[in-house]
Amino acid sequence: MRDYIILAVILASVPICLFNPYFGVLMWSWIAYFNPHRFAWGIAYNFPVATAVAVPTLVGTIFARKMNRRFLTREMGVLLFLWIWFAYTVFHATQEPLFHDHIREAQNQLATVSKVLLMTMLSVLLVSSVRKLKYLFVVTSLSFGILGIKGALFGLRTGGEFRVYGPPDSFVADNNDLALAINMSLPMLFYLARREERRWLRNILWAAFFCSGIAVLLTYSRGGLLGLAVVMSMIAVKARKKALAIVLLIICASLVLTFAPGPWLGRMGIFLTGNLDESAQGRLNAWHFAWVLATNYPLTGGGFETFTPGLFERFTPNLQFAGPHSIYFQVLGEQGFVGLGLFLTLLASCWFTLRKLRRSAQRLGVASWVMTYTDILQVSLLAYMVSGAFLPRAYFDLFYQLVASVIILKILFRREVAAVTAQVREEQPVLAQVGEPVIS
Repeated sequence: MRDYIILAVILASVPICLFNPYFGVLMWSWIAYFNPHRFAWGIAYNFPVATAVAVPTLVGTIFARKMNRRFLTREMGVLLFLWIWFAYTVFHATQEPLFHDHIREAQNQLATVSKVLLMTMLSVLLVSSVRKLKYLFVVTSLSFGILGIKGALFGLRTGGEFRVYGPPDSFVADNNDLALAINMSLPMLFYLARREERRWLRNILWAAFFCSGIAVLLTYSRGGLLGLAVVMSMIAVKARKKALAIVLLIICASLVLTFAPGPWLGRMGIFLTGNLDESAQGRLNAWHFAWVLATNYPLTGGGFETFTPGLFERFTPNLQFAGPHSIYFQVLGEQGFVGLGLFLTLLASCWFTLRKLRRSAQRLGVASWVMTYTDILQVSLLAYMVSGAFLPRAYFDLFYQLVASVIILKILFRREVAAVTAQVREEQPVLAQVGEPVIS
């Protein structure tokens, strides 16, 4: 029965996505993050639900009227160059005999990443108002927030003795990946809850926020713990009642240390004392491999999926094989120094754009709503940069949605400033006629 309900919802949305492609962006986000089909066990489990939504959304975009047509920002340019570079490094790998053992996997990954980037571009085009941006954030945050509620309830039922995982066969199936995603969505839940006027939705957002913090702890992810500490600290710093927020953080930390189960304390104790277990040592091995590979292929690296036992044996024969375990070393090994440079440029560009937008909104006294979204995106990006330092999620679709949101925010802010400026210019002749000083 569950399979048929999920398929009915997906198939019923197809015509809506065709005639309202913005709705298709919301549906894509819900499917990509919540993975509803992974909660079924029959025909819906492997049904191409994302494709069923993406195709009509793409077709509908061609005929859409309300779009962001001036979308060529600095971040968009870097993102397009990065996409081209992904394709080039895979092409280079096909020409290098040493990399032939992972060519098929690299090509499959390029196809997957290209789908993510294509939907990122569609988001930039179709999210053409503040209201639409808000609902994109609501869908995104609650997709992970409901997983957080589910994880917190599971932890309460089991006494926290077992790790919380995401939906199987999804981007967030691993406990570490789930912790990363929830950390990135926590700022959305917090700031949306503070601004939401509808009581029922505000209560859901607050419940999802607090349960998601608990769920991150119950993933047993050490990178997730570090990211959670950074996110909560940044929220406390940005909150108006900083003293109260800091007190609450101290109380939460005390409760965690008092009631945390033995397995959780044991795993985190190893992390906090600086001792290296097998997992941590594997990370160091992978980072060393990425550096050695990049020094041998400094421009292109080895292409997608280059972290293989065979290449590990060739470049670092004395080290045990491990996956990349870091967005930075993953890009370095797979895309070379050029790709890493583009990736870091994209991160830095988004960060400084958000700072500039916030200062401009304060200086001009317009678009006060910009403040909320700059806070959300800054803290979410910081969560990605911190937790991502220990996870191989350089191509995580939520990160590219954040990039799209920065671009959208810049477009909407420029549009509102232009509208206010035009209105002032229209009023100047009238003010001059009645003897009022003209605004220059």
